[in-house]
Formats: sequence, C-alpha cells, structure tokens
Amino acid sequence: MNMTLIHGCALEELKKLDAKTIDLVLIDPPYNIGKDKKWDKWKKQEDYINWLGGIFKECERVLKDTGSFYFFHNDFLSIVDLQRYISANTSLVFKQLIVWDKRFKGSKLKGYLDGYVSVDGLRNYKKMAEYCLFYTFQDETGLNTVMLDTENFKTLRTYFKELQAFTGLNKSEIIKLFGQSADHCFRWGSSQWDLPTPETYSLIRDVLGLKDAWPSFREYESLRQEYESLRQEYESLRQEYESLRYTFNNLKTSHSVWQYEIAPRLFHVTPKPVDLLENIIRHSSNPGDTVLDCFMGSGSTGVACLNTGRKFIGVEKNGDYFVNAWLRLNGLKV
Repeated sequence: MNMTLIHGCALEELKKLDAKTIDLVLIDPPYNIGKDKKWDKWKKQEDYINWLGGIFKECERVLKDTGSFYFFHNDFLSIVDLQRYISANTSLVFKQLIVWDKRFKGSKLKGYLDGYVSVDGLRNYKKMAEYCLFYTFQDETGLNTVMLDTENFKTLRTYFKELQAFTGLNKSEIIKLFGQSADHCFRWGSSQWDLPTPETYSLIRDVLGLKDAWPSFREYESLRQEYESLRQEYESLRQEYESLRYTFNNLKTSHSVWQYEIAPRLFHVTPKPVDLLENIIRHSSNPGDTVLDCFMGSGSTGVACLNTGRKFIGVEKNGDYFVNAWLRLNGLKV
C-alpha cells in the first residue's frame, strides 16, 4: 500500500523527511481558536505563529520545486500574521485564497445553519465559511515570459522594423495598402509579432519594389529558414519551462468559492470533507505523486489519496486520533 503513517510531532517528523521529495503538502493545522483545549490554544499569538511558521518552513524544505502547498484556517487575523511570516521567511508564492462555503442552497445542513443566522441580538455576520490558502514556488511569469518575450525572433523583428522605416509608412497606411494580413509582421515591438505568409511578403516586395530599391532586402526563403531555426529554439525553451512549472490540472470545475457539505465528525472535532480534499489533490498532483499531511487528524487526506491513486504520508501527534486514522485507512472499523 502506498501509505506511510507516522505517530509523532509534526515538526520533528518533518525534519526526518528528505528535501524536495513531496509533490503536494495539504494540511489542516490547529487554528488557535480553542476547538480543543489540548491542542488548539496558545497563550500568546506570537508563539502560535512562530510554531506554525516553523512547520511551514519544513514543508517548504520537503516540497519539490514543482510542488504545491495548501493550508486551511478560519481566523482571518491569524491568516494575516501567517502570510506575513511566509512572505518574510519562505520562498512560497501566494496563489489563491479559497473560501469553503458551508451554508449553500441544497446543503443538507442549511436549515440547521440558518438557525445560527436568525439568533436575536446577533451583532456581527455569522461565519459560515473556512479558508484554504494555496501556494507554489512560482509565479505566473515563467512560461508566459518565454511565450510573450519580445526578444524572441529579434533579428527578424529588426528586419521588419527597418523595412517599415524604409517605406516611411505608419501601421495604418501599411494595412490600408496591403490589407490586414500585413499587420503582424510589422508588430515588431509586440508579443504578437509573426512572419508574414509568402503571398503577403511577395505583395509588399512587388508593390514597393524592394528587391531593387532596398539594399537590405532578403528573399522570403531566407527569412523562413531563420524563422524555423529560431522557432525550434523557442519551442525547446518553452518545453523546458513547461516541465518545470508547478502541477495544476485545470479541471474546469472550480473557482475560488467552493461549496461542500460539512464532514461528519467521526472521532475528530474538525474533519474536512473527503471530496473537497480530492478536488485539491486532483488539481495539484498527478496519480502516483506523494501527498503529505503532517496534521493527519481523522485521516481524511489519506482517504482522498487512496481514492485518487496518490501516495500518502500522514503524521499525527495525538495517540487516539492516530490509532483511529490508522484503522480507518486500513479499512478497519473505527
């Protein structure tokens, strides 16, 4: 079975893992809101942030360069402090704040949750959501920089820039004279530059008499050969960037507000819905990848991994939780 279950402290056990071996870290740490007096309350907020921040740094260490990091929380002020810690102490790049909407039309518990909203004397908006923060090591510029780089095909861009200068025509006059097909080859300063078709180039050549009038004139075949050579270099670079990008399988199903039922408590007070975890796992890992949850709790992340064909490493400090999660993940009665 592709599953490793560890009974121990998250920070200590993380330090035993090899660097850059995990494809996805997906954790639901204590929120410091007193859900359980044994494990969910710190005397000082600073101590809580430093403790969880230290775990975040270890998560960063074990993640592959193409990996992703998700953590759940529901206290916004703590999220602010944690984001500051991440920005100051890690190389993780914030990608998205996901809102888990628990009270939605069609929810089995909507009527029950509505009771909390209709309480007399309520002096604030009742919270019916939790948050999940998504990070990688990369921003969006890697592949886009290659694809949109105006330095690509530099010599050919320069050729058409000099050709336009020789004609003395502006872009509007060029398009009026030769049609829309002559547009892109004269976008020499744009990411949308491209070589013209042979027919368009021949039209420009003949109308302007370039072959005899312009000393720098080149035949189309010469331009085409250079274009193909540069295009192959560009494609190799594009493929290299593509292979180094973080995993994100666009399933075309999710935006940043998610609607999932509240999970049954089982033996844990704050379990997450398995289908919600499966959604994250499918988006940010591939079958056979390794997913780490160092706050395993009820073992729901492990269940989601088993359901989706991922390897799972789970760490849990609480003895009762660990035993019950082990039983659940091994298909035994809890």
